[in-house]
Amino acid sequence: IEFATVFGLHTGSGLVVEKESLSKTVTNNTLYKFGWSIALLIQIFLCHFGLGGPINSFLSWKGWLPLARLSYGVYLFHYGLNVAWAAQLRHVYSFLPDIQSVIIFIGFIGTVNLISAILFLCVEQPMANFEKLLLQLLECFSLSLSLSLPYSALIP
Repeated sequence: IEFATVFGLHTGSGLVVEKESLSKTVTNNTLYKFGWSIALLIQIFLCHFGLGGPINSFLSWKGWLPLARLSYGVYLFHYGLNVAWAAQLRHVYSFLPDIQSVIIFIGFIGTVNLISAILFLCVEQPMANFEKLLLQLLECFSLSLSLSLPYSALIP
């Protein structure tokens, strides 16, 4: 399903550009998002039940953990950084030469990930530690409360 979704209307060689019929185009544009979502759903279920094979091993690799922890911060800050960069331009930016675009992109990636790492270390991780401590205290308090009260006091 995934293969058909991605390469559905492509010819074998890709060298000859052929105009597809209207019925093929309408069918593909109608069903490709649904087909892609069904294919991902099947892959998620296979990985969840241990049948994903090498895809499950790749997606479960511990090397993804730092990127997973930074991804929300990257999501929060990338747009603001792009807007700030575009606002400081004094001329229309052209995407030529390509090396200039690559350097700017690498700079954006580095800056956004640095901001995200600082956000994670200064906000997310301390709050997660505080939440864990609070839950331990509440669990300990509720256990001591239930042991000290008579059974009749616990029934409403």
